[in-house]
Amino acid sequence: MNKYSVVFMPNLQTIEAVKQLKLLLSDKIGWFNSKNSLAHFTIFEFFENDVKEDTFCLQLDRIASEIDSFNIKCDAFDWFDNGVFYIKPNQISSAKMTELMKQVIKESIQIKKAISNTNPHLSIARRLSPEKLEIAQQLFTNINLEFTVTNLTLRKFDESLKQFTVYKEFPLLGKPKEIQGTLF
Repeated sequence: MNKYSVVFMPNLQTIEAVKQLKLLLSDKIGWFNSKNSLAHFTIFEFFENDVKEDTFCLQLDRIASEIDSFNIKCDAFDWFDNGVFYIKPNQISSAKMTELMKQVIKESIQIKKAISNTNPHLSIARRLSPEKLEIAQQLFTNINLEFTVTNLTLRKFDESLKQFTVYKEFPLLGKPKEIQGTLF
């Protein structure tokens, strides 16, 4: 059984910018959860056998083909009570991505989700202690990232790395939605 994650990922420049923030934080506090993870917005995670891969990949490809690429602006840092420190999209970007996350979750009916998320955020660190979270809050105060999301990305958990890696990308093409049945 493989573990997969369906995400929206920013462009390479934004991935690199987030990586640099993670490296700066690790210089101050040492290792932390998500330190080596590439920047992404998690939509859902699931477990599935290899034999079903063609089926769920076809479904993800169709879903992605019916979504237009979209712009995101992130302009703040924030955190959750469980010790996640993250980059937050502005209100317009958050609303757009939340709508698209819900659409992907709803339309991926053949995939049994283990975890799903409709709260867009780019994690810098997870499971920080209150002391380490405070260091992150003091270290990072201003952010301004703008990028276009052009793919729905499937990541697969790599047991040797103990990390998700990019497995397949499905381009966002903005095609009209397929209609089931015929019209007469």
